[in-house]
Amino acid sequence: MSNVFGGRQKSLIYLTMIPGLLVFLLFGIIPSVSTLVISFTDYTAIPGVPMHFVGFANYVHLFVNNFQGFKQSLVATLEFAAGVTIFQNLFGLWMANVLTKRFPAVNFFRTLVFMPAVLGVTVIGLMWSLILTPSGGPVAYILSLFGTSSAFFGSNTWAMPLVIFVQIWANLGFTTVVYIAGINTVPHEFHEAAKIDGASGWTNFWKVTFPMIAPSVTVNVILAAAGSLRTYDLIYVLTDGVHNTNTLGMYMFNTAFEGSGNLGLGAGIGVLQFVLTIIVVLVLQKYLNRREEAMS
Repeated sequence: MSNVFGGRQKSLIYLTMIPGLLVFLLFGIIPSVSTLVISFTDYTAIPGVPMHFVGFANYVHLFVNNFQGFKQSLVATLEFAAGVTIFQNLFGLWMANVLTKRFPAVNFFRTLVFMPAVLGVTVIGLMWSLILTPSGGPVAYILSLFGTSSAFFGSNTWAMPLVIFVQIWANLGFTTVVYIAGINTVPHEFHEAAKIDGASGWTNFWKVTFPMIAPSVTVNVILAAAGSLRTYDLIYVLTDGVHNTNTLGMYMFNTAFEGSGNLGLGAGIGVLQFVLTIIVVLVLQKYLNRREEAMS
């Protein structure tokens, strides 16, 4: 870089970075550090109520006393993240494999698949709430034709699978686009050579395409895992965290802003959610990077 840019150009580059760094400091670093500090207090944001330093009491409250089902919330978070990460990538990969083939109106179907990615969370949540409403909704009507019914998002059995399904539906377009980009980078000659060797269909995909799109798999798996571990807004719209869908995001939101408004404890849950996300992402990244090296 020193050979390309002189001192004045370097200064200009650093100056142009300052606004971005200030925004990151203001909206990223300072709120994160503030959350960590608040997690060691009993802050409630109620006017006139003093704030006290309580050390690790909030964390002890969560782990030792299992405050309001913290461990169940942790399990629900892992179930949600695992379901979304696995099935979103499987469906995205299958969809990308189909949409990279030549057939009429392929661009229309690509647009159709990506369309949910441009919708807001509230729109998606309300739309699926109407579709799956147990009283007069279209799915409820179809089930009634077979003499059965379901409470859908009000069911302890079906609420979590349905929330996972809606999360996948909302993000499937982005996942598919990344896989399409990866598949399009595979040289066509490789497929032709594999066909000459007798490989076709599934064998061609598994032996040729899949190993060569390892970077796309890494990106999609990590984004899906990190995103699902932090999700709370879609669950808030669909179930408000009841019926076994009380993930850490919802648990943090309800603890901090609902009922007693215990912001100190809510901040502690947020810190634990951040630590969990970092651990999962680092483990996945290490495994997927090794996989990329093995396949390169």
